[in-house]
Amino acid sequence: MTTSHPLFLLFVLHSAVLVAAQSYRASKNTTSPWQTLHGNAPLVIAKGGFSGIFPDSSIDAYESTLLLLSNVILWCDVQLTKDGAGICFPYLNLDNSSDITFYIPNDSKNNRIYYVNGQPMQGHFSVDFTLNDLKNFFRYAEIRDWSC
Repeated sequence: MTTSHPLFLLFVLHSAVLVAAQSYRASKNTTSPWQTLHGNAPLVIAKGGFSGIFPDSSIDAYESTLLLLSNVILWCDVQLTKDGAGICFPYLNLDNSSDITFYIPNDSKNNRIYYVNGQPMQGHFSVDFTLNDLKNFFRYAEIRDWSC
């Protein structure tokens, strides 16, 4: 019986410390509306900008993200051009979601074939054009056929 009193007192003391720590933590978090570890606003990483409304990686998507959010990191898929400039474009093939085929026809002179992951891919690629060549093309949201 004499050994149960110290164990009981240790249990009560341990419980009191836990309750005090939880109440202290709860009182600190009431000043912040954010339920993050430190009570700070969460950091937003926007891949492609505000791509739910605007085309992914378009200038409109990035500008609207910067206007709406203050604590944000913009992330884009960078494709290099012939002159070594980087452009934000989510695909290797520019045909997938730009209007390049309306201005540069899909013929053997303008259409290149590159091997990507061992498979031939034909189309217009950013490495075949300079930044000046690409500055007037429009980026639009791709429409996918999910039935295939």
